[in-house]
Amino acid sequence: MLWIKIKSKITLHFRTLMLKLGLKKLMLKKRYGERILVFHGIDKDGKTSYNSRFFSLDYFESFISFISEKYNIISLDDYYAKKFKPNTLNIAITFDDGYLNNINYAVPILEKYKIPASFYITTIHKKKNYLWADFLDLASFYSNKKEVLFLDQTYTKNKKNEFVCNNVSLKNKAKSLNYENIVKLYDIFNDEWEIIIKNNISDYLQLMNPDHIKKLSQNPLFTIGAHGDTHVNLIKIKSDIAKKEILVSKTKLDEICNTNITEFAFPFGYYNKELAEYCLSIGYKKILLLDYNDKDDSQIKQYKNRFMMNPYISQELQLVCLLKGNYF
Repeated sequence: MLWIKIKSKITLHFRTLMLKLGLKKLMLKKRYGERILVFHGIDKDGKTSYNSRFFSLDYFESFISFISEKYNIISLDDYYAKKFKPNTLNIAITFDDGYLNNINYAVPILEKYKIPASFYITTIHKKKNYLWADFLDLASFYSNKKEVLFLDQTYTKNKKNEFVCNNVSLKNKAKSLNYENIVKLYDIFNDEWEIIIKNNISDYLQLMNPDHIKKLSQNPLFTIGAHGDTHVNLIKIKSDIAKKEILVSKTKLDEICNTNITEFAFPFGYYNKELAEYCLSIGYKKILLLDYNDKDDSQIKQYKNRFMMNPYISQELQLVCLLKGNYF
């Protein structure tokens, strides 16, 4: 993992240098291929200090405008059906998590350019109207605590606004737990929650409610898929609990959208063979990942890997990486 991060950093620096040396035309030379892009949230100014996944409204529109003119943008249905144009990049757009900011900022732009997209919704609404990971990011950012005690371990705050114990961040620790343990974080950061509410930063937290989801599902440009019930790392919890997460998210969305939900995106992109096969057994027909666990999985027609968008690099560099299909 460390080597991949180092390799990615070196590659990004090299590609940036190539762009600065005036080789933009070469670097952005058209390439044939297919990509499914993953976005999460859109905000007004791309404030990455709160999270590492959101893009600004201006960036998003500029990016969508560019790719809609230069490349072939298709629905996920057409992507699976391999309705690709030759000699260009074929792109499908997806959003994970189900943020309300998708409705407020992304949808109007997608409608403006007539761009189809799939939205993968976390169905936690009856428990919370936000995800635990976003709560933890914001609570850590605003916290004045130097250390916190969680599950009998002490986590100390570092300069990156992360609480860490033995080189493991509190967030990564939470990714290995079931939701019953994760919710204990809310009591730890109860004071910080009051600050979050006062700062009116709902763009970084608020999820779509059932009415939003239903209305979005009725738009012919868009499709709705499931993303688990509580956004836990499904491969780190007991199999029966993970399967319940997968099934519950489908059941809830089937009811909200009054249709049969057939797409599932694994939270964090982590999956295993047992859970992927379970998804197929209960009626999901499209299984969205990030990276394949092995080469054999790439041959399974229902499985598709995706390209994670990076809000920390320029649009030009993002396009270079998109064309090459990697960051390293």
